[in-house]
Amino acid sequence: MTAPRLGSAGGYLARWVVDTVGVLLAVSAGAFALVLLARGDPAAMLAATRAGRPASPEQVDAVRTELGLDAPAPVRYLRWLADAATGDFGTSLRTNTPIGPEIADRMGVTLGLVAGAAVVALVVGVLVGVAGAVLKRGLLRGALRTGALLATSVPAFWLSYLLVLVLALQMGLVPTSGMAGPSTWVMPLAVLGLPAAGALSRVVAVTLREALDQPYVLAALARGSRPAWIVLRDGLPNAAGPILSVAGFTVGTLLVGTVVVEQIFGWPGLGAYFVKAAAGRDVPALQASALVLGGGFILANRLADIAQILIDPRSRRDANSHRRRPRLPQSRQRHTGPVIGNADARPRTETT
Repeated sequence: MTAPRLGSAGGYLARWVVDTVGVLLAVSAGAFALVLLARGDPAAMLAATRAGRPASPEQVDAVRTELGLDAPAPVRYLRWLADAATGDFGTSLRTNTPIGPEIADRMGVTLGLVAGAAVVALVVGVLVGVAGAVLKRGLLRGALRTGALLATSVPAFWLSYLLVLVLALQMGLVPTSGMAGPSTWVMPLAVLGLPAAGALSRVVAVTLREALDQPYVLAALARGSRPAWIVLRDGLPNAAGPILSVAGFTVGTLLVGTVVVEQIFGWPGLGAYFVKAAAGRDVPALQASALVLGGGFILANRLADIAQILIDPRSRRDANSHRRRPRLPQSRQRHTGPVIGNADARPRTETT
């Protein structure tokens, strides 16, 4: 690898680190600010929980001093940020246990749910998108497009209750909640994966249709290549850039969507942990879970960018592409005199 390419890779990595750290700081600061603006006093809630009855002002002040809540908000945020940088997320106000191990235990559930939903979204989205690109205008193509739009537009909580009503209560095919077996994965994967598949299918259909309209596709057809082989060999690789970008964003939205799905279906994941922390005004747990969810969203998008660079050579930027073009030497310039009809014009320079 040449020195310019090394410099380009180093510059990209530096920008990636700066952008990632900036977004994570914004996420943590936003979560902290929202907790401050919410109603209720965490110290009063924790003191009442410990006492088993409404706490006295002295008890509330003692808890506030114990937790460091008597310090100004910027000081508390900076203290938490310094500890989080070393991997110490503090102690939960609800459970009085370290937050790091709790997040680690719940993260496996959330990652498994996101991975399954991502497989559903990619398989269904790509298949429906390819069908929408290669099919001629007709009833089937219109039905696929309408289904994709409906899947994208339906809110997750409404789709969850609809599936529980039909599949669990009326038909009795799956349990209503819990993680008791493979049947309990059906509704959470459908709620997370189908809307993402609908959005991805529209991008696949549009980009693949544009790729199949290129002259090299007509040349491949003239050589006798099979249409299915042309789609796999020529169409999808040339449409991979936008598809990967949307896929990375989709995986990030799946991670955030677990906040709703895990709460509805009773899954003990990070999303449910975030909701409980918000309801109990558990500031350290809320900040830590928001930071992990935001970091996962950013990581999914960055991995999609890297995959796009590896698959599509056109997205690779040379280090010299942003440099200004060098000016021509004076020996290759000649003067042409003043412009006719403009007495105040100065001699101009024409490049040969």
